[in-house]
Amino acid sequence: MHFTSLTHLVLAALAATSTSVSATRLFASSYAGTITTLDLSKLGNASYYLAKLDTNNGCSPNASWIEIDVKRRNLFCLDEGMVTGNGSLTSFKIRNDDTGKTLTQVAHTIIPNAPVNSALFTGPNGTQLLVVAHYAWALTTWKVDPATASYTGSQHFNFTMLKPGANAARQAAPHPHQVLIDPTNAYLVVPDLGADLIRVFYIDPKTLQVTPRPSINVPSGSGPRHGVFHTSKKADGTTSYHYFLVSELTSTIAGYSVAYLPNNGGITLTPLGSGKTYGPLTDAIFSGNAPAEVVLAPLSSGDVQLIVSNRNATFYKDNPNPDPKNQTKIASDTLASFTLPKASDSSKALMYRGLSPAGGLFPRHFSINKKGDLVAVGLQNSGRVVIYERCLQTGKIGDTVVADIEGLGAVTSVVWDEGEGADVAKGGDGAKGTDVTITPKEAPKPGPAVPGAAALASAAAALAAAAPLASAAKGTDITITLPKEASKEAPKPAAPPAPAASGKQPIVSITV
Repeated sequence: MHFTSLTHLVLAALAATSTSVSATRLFASSYAGTITTLDLSKLGNASYYLAKLDTNNGCSPNASWIEIDVKRRNLFCLDEGMVTGNGSLTSFKIRNDDTGKTLTQVAHTIIPNAPVNSALFTGPNGTQLLVVAHYAWALTTWKVDPATASYTGSQHFNFTMLKPGANAARQAAPHPHQVLIDPTNAYLVVPDLGADLIRVFYIDPKTLQVTPRPSINVPSGSGPRHGVFHTSKKADGTTSYHYFLVSELTSTIAGYSVAYLPNNGGITLTPLGSGKTYGPLTDAIFSGNAPAEVVLAPLSSGDVQLIVSNRNATFYKDNPNPDPKNQTKIASDTLASFTLPKASDSSKALMYRGLSPAGGLFPRHFSINKKGDLVAVGLQNSGRVVIYERCLQTGKIGDTVVADIEGLGAVTSVVWDEGEGADVAKGGDGAKGTDVTITPKEAPKPGPAVPGAAALASAAAALAAAAPLASAAKGTDITITLPKEASKEAPKPAAPPAPAASGKQPIVSITV
């Protein structure tokens, strides 16, 4: 029986018994080469049901990332190409009919190897540019027709290094791992895990041409992976910008104040402090930890929560099985919570709130729904998507999975098919947490780095048992350090040439 039919039968049966049902759709990508459409239904008794609606193989063999344009009903999927030697980009139109097929393929193109992340830029006149980060040392851009989801190649940047990085096993070559659009919609920020750089590019809103701006060094050997921006208003009414960066190789989360150079000259990041993505717990407990995703979510108190997924350090050994009929305990990695107070521009304090189970192994990606009360976690090594409830007042993520589905292959991303933004309910103050006091000091110098053809890192197995979490005492200060002065900037690369008339992407090489 088709999964859609099964889902509809279940919902129809519930409706017949006067049980109200509300449903939300999600999409999950997997290294099995699939995009799975999921239906999350909330039943009248407040329980949840997660079902598979459809499976699409158009992003095979190794689907690594989903980019969704909810408003225009477009979905873009990256195939990392780990078994083919090249990647691919596939676009789809999202269908809202009841045929059982949720995606209609529009275009499929072979692209440079190892695409792992993307961002969709929309200009003031509605034109769009899809920008793709390739772990195999490249960045490519694609002009998108918003109405049809078709696209045309525009620019291609190749990155090289003169010497290997401090972590030779992971930093033999540049590894761009994320594309993030800044709050002013003018710049692309690209953490490079291999080169220990934050690469910056200016986007011309009229031509959609991308031009390199000075890159920003981060601590040597840290391996920057993903970041997130936060915008707030100061007491004087001016806007304050901050950037929070998760570094995979050192398991750190670092905060920066953001400033903009005149004449679209780039951005500067002034370090404010950093700490471990597992808070005050010891490195021995989290040996081998590899943080992956970071998400910013508002709280009803006006504070802002930062959530980080930690992989490869299985802290919870006896977590309840997501299947209530199965009493076998499972191992679980973690989600770590931090709070940024409302007065972030003056206090510069991240408060560590604690850990919660991720629901399984290797939480490569997670996302939060529009309302902010549900977290969907993609578990790569468990082949599962789990749903947790999240408290809008405190940000606490529940200890019990409220819905899950397994058998999806190595899940690489999971996104909600909802409108943008957050609808946060008003409530009381957030729970008190442990203060992280930031003590500035001299910045470490970035290490050298080298060109190479390092193969993609495979997902490591979860580590053995760790000691139970010891709650930090309320009010305990954890002093962490990072530079006082802004990071040194790399030389400005040359501007790229105009794209070829054929739509093929001219290659621009950038060496650091």
